[in-house]
Amino acid sequence: MRNKNLLIATAVLGLIALAAVQLTREAPVAVAGKQPLVTAPLLDGAKSLTIKTNNKSVTVEKSADGWTVKEKFGLPADIENRLMPLIRGLQKANNFGQLTANPKRLEKLGLADSSLTLVGPDGQPTVIQFGKQTDDGLGASARLAGQEFAIRTDFTGYLEGDPLSWVDLTLFSAKPADIKSVGFEWKDGKASFSRKEVGAPFEGKEGAAIEEIVATLATIRAADAVALDDKDAAKAGRSSQVKLALFDGTSVTLTFAKLASATPNEPGKAFVRVEHSDPKHKANATVKKAAFIAAPWLVEQLPGSLADFKKGLQPPAAEPTAPTIQIPGPAPTIITPTEIKVK
Repeated sequence: MRNKNLLIATAVLGLIALAAVQLTREAPVAVAGKQPLVTAPLLDGAKSLTIKTNNKSVTVEKSADGWTVKEKFGLPADIENRLMPLIRGLQKANNFGQLTANPKRLEKLGLADSSLTLVGPDGQPTVIQFGKQTDDGLGASARLAGQEFAIRTDFTGYLEGDPLSWVDLTLFSAKPADIKSVGFEWKDGKASFSRKEVGAPFEGKEGAAIEEIVATLATIRAADAVALDDKDAAKAGRSSQVKLALFDGTSVTLTFAKLASATPNEPGKAFVRVEHSDPKHKANATVKKAAFIAAPWLVEQLPGSLADFKKGLQPPAAEPTAPTIQIPGPAPTIITPTEIKVK
């Protein structure tokens, strides 16, 4: 009987607690319908976007040269991986009306942590603050500038505030099969290799090794960009130069410069400069804006000298066989099966 009374009392307390939660939770204000979070004319005519999140900020601006990253020397923005996904997310996003005006709930939504500012064709900014996802999982909570309440949205896009993440660091890209010849120039010598037609193997015993190097150099993507007057870039000495000639008649020259490491166990910082024979190629414009840090994996796969290149062509040395140990004394007696007797 006592257990039954305890169970009933527990159930009653649970109902009371649930009712208290429902009374303190502010229900979203019902609206007749939804409307776009950002109007189409604003998105189509946007002059710039500024994203602030995780204590970082980036501004992407539209100019005659396309979209560029303000904080990274006006270098081209990554349209495919950054800008277009964000634009598509905003195009699909809707405003489902008021979520809450309760100051305590607004504070818990974290609306001050992330924001997006769009400057429209008229030069006027539109600011949207984004917070945590709504309780119903629809999308991010948001607040428009000048409003004292949060709204429900179905926006699920990703906001990135790191300027480096917005830069298109691809300086040159081609299909390896389209590269007709490659010429190397090191401090200790030169070497050049070619193939007769598109997709044909490189000639000579070094052909297989050259194929691997060309596959690596066919796409040059920097790890970072620094100012042209960067101290490390100025100190770095030229280590090698590679010229790639393509079957379409164009060519690209890659110049690598390396800075000695501060500690023996760390690789030195390396820089890469890309110059294209076509004056209109974007590499010739970007090289005037910044110095580019080469990706460590690129430096590791490229021979740093003619001696290193020749060494890489040599077959690996055969592992030494273990020496035979001669044990002194008479030779052991070998017992054949016919001599074995079973008792």
